[in-house]
Amino acid sequence: MIRFYFILLMLTFISCEHSSSEFKLQNSFQIKLQNPVRINVNDWFYFSADSNLYQLFMYYSNTELGNAKLIDTVDFSSYKSMIHCFKSQNDDSYIVLWETEYEYYPLIYAYYVIDGKIVNIGELLISLPCQSCESFEYPIKYIRILQNGNEIEISFLADVNYKPRKSADWQLYKAGVLKFLFNTETNKLRYITSSN
Repeated sequence: MIRFYFILLMLTFISCEHSSSEFKLQNSFQIKLQNPVRINVNDWFYFSADSNLYQLFMYYSNTELGNAKLIDTVDFSSYKSMIHCFKSQNDDSYIVLWETEYEYYPLIYAYYVIDGKIVNIGELLISLPCQSCESFEYPIKYIRILQNGNEIEISFLADVNYKPRKSADWQLYKAGVLKFLFNTETNKLRYITSSN
C-alpha cells in the first residue's frame, strides 16, 4: 500500500512538473502619444514620435515616470497602434504585443516582462490570410501563449500568413500549425511547424 501511494505521489509530481502555464489576454490599449500605458502597478510604456511623424518610439519603465528606456522604434502609422498585455496564470510575468497597422499589413512585436525587466522577443511576421480584408489587424484574440519551463510558445487558433526571414513569399499556415518558441534563458526566438 505504501508503494501505491509513493507511485501516486510521484505521478502527481511529474505531471505538475510538465504542466503548462497559459498567458491570458488581460487588456488592450490604443496608443496615444501623450498617454502612458500602465500594464500593472509597476510596468509602464510611453510613446513618442519624431517631429516629422516618420517614426514612433516605445519606452519602458518599471516605475511611474522614472528612467524610461527606449525599447523599440517603428515607422509611424496613420492608422492605429495597440498594446496587448497577456498575463501569466502562474506568476507576475507578461507577454506584451505591440501591434501597428499599416495600409496592407500589421507589424507585431513581442516582449517578455518579468520582475521589472523587459526582453525583446522579436517580430512576429504574421498577417491575415485574405485578399480583401477591410482591416489588416491580426485578430489578437486568436493568439495562444503557453509557458512550459523556460520555453514560451506562441501559436495561432486561426489561419495565418507567415513570412520566414529568408523568404520573399508569405506562406499560409492552418490554425495550430505554426508556433513561435521563445527560450527565456537564452532569449532566442525560433519557429516550428507541425510538419517539422
